[in-house]
Amino acid sequence: MLEFLKDLIKEGIGAIVKFVIAFGVGTGAGAVICWYYGIPLGFSVIGGILVLGVALALMSESGFLS
Repeated sequence: MLEFLKDLIKEGIGAIVKFVIAFGVGTGAGAVICWYYGIPLGFSVIGGILVLGVALALMSESGFLS
């Protein structure tokens, strides 16, 4: 039982780290685009949300793409 919980936590933390990295990359790219075009940087979060949504859709096994 303990090994099962360790594996479950390990997989969960790995997935969370991947999603945080994807969100960070999307937000960073959005910030660069906002800075270049003079758009307020608050809109850069939209880039992170878009990248996170695409990552979730592509990683889903039973999503609308399969």
